[in-house]
Amino acid sequence: MPVLIYEKRNRIAYLTLNRPESMNAINRELRQALTDAWNDFNHDHEMWVAMVTGAGERAFCAGMDMKERAARDSEKQGRQQGRPLTSLASGLNIWKPVIAVINGYCLGGGFQLAQNCDFRICADDALLGVTEVKRGLTPAWTVELAKLIGLANALELVLMGENVTAQRAYEMGFVNKVVPKSELMNEAEKWAKTLTENAPLSVRALKEALYRCFTLPDDQAQAMARHILYPVTVSEDAKEGPRAFVEKRKPAWKGR
Repeated sequence: MPVLIYEKRNRIAYLTLNRPESMNAINRELRQALTDAWNDFNHDHEMWVAMVTGAGERAFCAGMDMKERAARDSEKQGRQQGRPLTSLASGLNIWKPVIAVINGYCLGGGFQLAQNCDFRICADDALLGVTEVKRGLTPAWTVELAKLIGLANALELVLMGENVTAQRAYEMGFVNKVVPKSELMNEAEKWAKTLTENAPLSVRALKEALYRCFTLPDDQAQAMARHILYPVTVSEDAKEGPRAFVEKRKPAWKGR
């Protein structure tokens, strides 16, 4: 069985971590499969949204494969400092929207994977946590968490190392929506469908602008936003949208 199931339907790319016997922990094979899939999604013009989830009932992703890590340590190979678990955290700029569909445990590197998505839809029985302090580890990626959920919440998650419920993660602002487990995939697909109905160039440019401008002073943010968004204003889709509105029909987006 492949460690990652990668499917494409209706402009949506589905990535399913497929190591349920290991709670979908990320080993070297799965890490490479994720990297390949993210790169494929990024360059496939027919794919407009991605959804990532975990196979089985127990976990979205339990993080790093600790058995593999321990084996490497015993061989004195160690783990390269700062090495990201997936290419979503390694500088790959994906400006298409990505949804984390969180079922079961979402821990450590699994939390990092969810953090690097744009939206997080969570089953009501899920448990989320950054547990590295309980293993003597110091994940550098946690410094970005404060920007997302505030310093106090980030400190609670990272320094306490305790799991939190889906509802608590929602209260922190980490999760966008919590739904019953039986409705999880349907709800995530509703979000994905809405995204695919919007103008793809607008979605991608606005995502890029929001991320790149988030920490800039207002004047710099406005200048960068105008630079990023200008190509969309002169695109074919920018003409199609108003024309479709006047003609009372759905826009036929071309992505150009």
